[in-house]
Amino acid sequence: MNEIQKNWDAMAKAYEEFTEGKESYSYRIEWPCIQRMLPELKGKNVLDLGCGTGRFSFLFEDKEPSVVDGIDLSEQMLTLAKTKSLVRKSKVHFIQGDITNVSDYVDKTYDLVFSSTTLHYIQNLQQFFKQLSLVMNEAGIGILSLMHPIYTSQYPIDQNGKFPRDEEWNVRYLDTSLRSYMQPWIEYNDSVEKFLSSSYHHTFSDYFNAIINTGFQILQVEEPKPPIEWKERYPERYDSFIETPSYLIIKIKKSSI
Repeated sequence: MNEIQKNWDAMAKAYEEFTEGKESYSYRIEWPCIQRMLPELKGKNVLDLGCGTGRFSFLFEDKEPSVVDGIDLSEQMLTLAKTKSLVRKSKVHFIQGDITNVSDYVDKTYDLVFSSTTLHYIQNLQQFFKQLSLVMNEAGIGILSLMHPIYTSQYPIDQNGKFPRDEEWNVRYLDTSLRSYMQPWIEYNDSVEKFLSSSYHHTFSDYFNAIINTGFQILQVEEPKPPIEWKERYPERYDSFIETPSYLIIKIKKSSI
């Protein structure tokens, strides 16, 4: 079991409770933007990379595709996904596997390959996009919802397990050192023992060059804003997001050149 899998197994329930609210960033900021970027999915094959507890897999299923497959490394995240699937009488197929070697786990190609906030856990972006090319059909679309590079640039530099101080959350944009920090669903959950998560910070050029160098064409780039009503309802939350955006969403296809 690698460290990422172990980490997500440990915080699966806390993550689900923290992010499933109707006012969560996933539902109020990320998903509305993704919907505007989606191709027609009726009768299509959809692959959700790093599907977690199935949030987006189920949302895609509502668009009437023929197939929705979700892959995730965490057994505990998938246990929650499968429980929800039974309640929903869903036909989403959940697979435990490493998305950096996704072609090892599927036997078909897809019209839409999607991933939400997973790529900052992947050190080798070139390897990921090469794998993405193998599982996307020639007319397929990829939509990648990334943790915004401005956001990940403020994650504290790893200090061999030492918990970072508040003042260590500061922007180091061109520093490629490993980052370690406490996830909000752990920090604000008194019932969970505190522990750190680790990830990588990739710059805009890291993402775009990995996409271009592996033969993809960039179709659309979005940096979604928070709902305007949050400005009055949740002013601190609104201002925080405006200052440091959480998402960079990129739509790609295979290059015809």
